[in-house]
Amino acid sequence: MSKEIKILHIIDSLGLGGAQTVVKGVFEFQKNNKNIFLFALRNRDILMEVKHANVQIFNSSKKYSFAPLFALRDLIKREEISILHCHLFKSQIFGLLLKKIWFRNIKLIFHEHGEIFENHITYILFMRASRSTINRIIAVSNATKENLTAKAGIKDNKIQVLYNFVDLNKFNKKNVTWNIEAEREKLGIQNNEFAVGFAARLVKRKGWEEFVQSAKLLKIQHPSIKFVIAGNGKDEVELLNFIKKNNLKNNIIFLGYVSDMAKFYSLLDCFVIPSHWEPMGLTEIEAQALSVPVISANVPALNEIIIDNENGFMFEVKNSQDLSMKIELIYKDEKARNKFAKNGLESVIKYDLKNYINNLNKVYEDI
Repeated sequence: MSKEIKILHIIDSLGLGGAQTVVKGVFEFQKNNKNIFLFALRNRDILMEVKHANVQIFNSSKKYSFAPLFALRDLIKREEISILHCHLFKSQIFGLLLKKIWFRNIKLIFHEHGEIFENHITYILFMRASRSTINRIIAVSNATKENLTAKAGIKDNKIQVLYNFVDLNKFNKKNVTWNIEAEREKLGIQNNEFAVGFAARLVKRKGWEEFVQSAKLLKIQHPSIKFVIAGNGKDEVELLNFIKKNNLKNNIIFLGYVSDMAKFYSLLDCFVIPSHWEPMGLTEIEAQALSVPVISANVPALNEIIIDNENGFMFEVKNSQDLSMKIELIYKDEKARNKFAKNGLESVIKYDLKNYINNLNKVYEDI
């Protein structure tokens, strides 16, 4: 990429989330790149650390404030920014305002991480109103691209599909330094037990209910299957009440928020993604990179990554009975587990972070 191109990434905050994970990977992979800048519009109680010299967080925790707009204006002038790369809705509003008011010739990129799936009328109308001003939209899957076209009327030639990445150095079985058996024991998973994992925000659309329902269905017939949950969110109390009410404390291990996801995946025999919808996600490719067999809900975007009975199993979305059957199949069939682990690892290579950065730089050069 030409050194003359200076890119400013704008994001609502550096709180915990998928968009933030993408930004963190982009910046930390390019630690020595002085031509990329990151500006977070507000502070949060829990922040994701991004190790790069050109990271700025606006000193305010207010969710609705236009004060950062002027700090951004000054940063763009001072550093002679060529491209604005906006992540999440609030940042897109700021990017549009910056281009309309002060920087007519600046190039504007919106990174669609999944808001279009929510069907919020305000967001859809905003995207429709912005489409003539945006230079490019990055969609994280073909399903995301189709939603942008159908709902917001974005022209095909303005959308670039760029799947999320996985860091194959971090998520790599060869680089595991901890004792897996000892770490499993710390969690209460014995050597002869089968660990099925789930990792997501605890909200309904992530499918935690179907996951724990499958634990209930398999409890008596297969007591050696342990269900391990990583994540927090607004449904946490409801989840804990379900575990207590159905006497599943010996079957379900709830960990809450987990910072070291590579270690988490490495302790599992199988990983489940029961999302009701997903723009693309990261967990499926992270688990596959660590040779963990994956079971996924058969929904758009996820079924672009997981091919049923090739590099994983798929089950009918919101169907805990079907999910429990797939878990039982993979539990009983070592041959299938080995096949999914091998094929999953092979299929995930194309999502390597290095390839992602190369493709992202091509987007910048093209506009």
